[in-house]
Amino acid sequence: MAGGNGNRLRPITDTIPKPLLPVGRDRAMTASINMLRAAGIRCAVVTTRYMHEQIKDFYGEYYNGVRLLYSVETSPLGTAGGVRAAADVINDFDELIVLSGDAVCDFDLDEALSYHRRSGAEATLLLARSDEPWNYGVVTVSGDSEENDSTSDEPFGDGRVCGRITGFVEKPTSFDGDTAVINSGIYILSRRAVGMIPRAKYDFGRNLFPHMLSRGDKICGIEVDGYWCDIGGFEAYRRACFDTAYGKIKGYSAHIDESGAIMGEYCRVHDRAVFDGCVLHDGVTAGADTTAVDSIICRGVTIGNRVTIEPGCVIGAYSIIEDGAVLRSGMKIPPRSYVKAGEEYESDLRFSGKDEEKEENDKNKDKEKVLSASFTTRHASVPEGGPVAAPEGDILKIL
Repeated sequence: MAGGNGNRLRPITDTIPKPLLPVGRDRAMTASINMLRAAGIRCAVVTTRYMHEQIKDFYGEYYNGVRLLYSVETSPLGTAGGVRAAADVINDFDELIVLSGDAVCDFDLDEALSYHRRSGAEATLLLARSDEPWNYGVVTVSGDSEENDSTSDEPFGDGRVCGRITGFVEKPTSFDGDTAVINSGIYILSRRAVGMIPRAKYDFGRNLFPHMLSRGDKICGIEVDGYWCDIGGFEAYRRACFDTAYGKIKGYSAHIDESGAIMGEYCRVHDRAVFDGCVLHDGVTAGADTTAVDSIICRGVTIGNRVTIEPGCVIGAYSIIEDGAVLRSGMKIPPRSYVKAGEEYESDLRFSGKDEEKEENDKNKDKEKVLSASFTTRHASVPEGGPVAAPEGDILKIL
């Protein structure tokens, strides 16, 4: 699932869709493709809408050994509605794996698939541990033993849980222990479960799963070992970038520069500049004696000398910050902004509203094409021979 606007990540996502956010030396959605390849899955459908051309231009029809088909939504269909639209194109399948473009993770899909098939569940949710469950909601799992339920509801030997899901607690205000089990946004669905989704706007968490529970349909959950991070917020995204440098995510890597930052390609930062804990996208330029802490600097930003950027700032692509400017904590700067020399800013610069943003996007399709072209990359060649189709025996997966 890669069609969301990424509104919580504006201004970053004003010029780049969330699946293409740089994470270390790679992009966010690459984690999903890596998991598929590791599980022997060779075909996937990417549900897209917002800036869909950029996503297709970057990943192409064949990426890292996985063939990619694209389902483009003309209007938002919700998490489940988009999957139903893609499934209607596929037709011939027994089960679907649904992954969220909002998360970077390295789960073992083989383990989850094996459990799903043994349990006989209509849907299996992959679960993760979080110390911030109020941001995601908690999943309650039955404590029944195998004698009462054949789904192996007892925990694994290493403390991970699996079993039949009995309910969901949305954004709890309190919970027991240091962490709680949450829905990771990765699902394995039977054909019957997919058939319950109407051809309309519909959501997994708000609609499908509560409906299935009310009918008594079997939904199971399995806590899968591995890394998981929802990059839907600024701090979570910045944390995931640094986790790549610490070697926490399989298949990802990054280097922390002498300035203290993770930098993209073609950055030019003065030796006397400090970017402690910052993420710099491609093409950032910064002058002498500039200091920044725990902030995100987007593509092509130019920063002058003696600039101060306090923690939590986000500077949109192609902005210019002149000498001596001061950005106070948590400031968000829209793309192509101009911050005057010596000025001090304590509140966000103006963002356009949704209607205004839509009108501007409609009028500037040529600019979007230029941006799309700037993110193209080399891909493995697509095998010759007829239309793109799923190889026999493969499980189709929705990104």
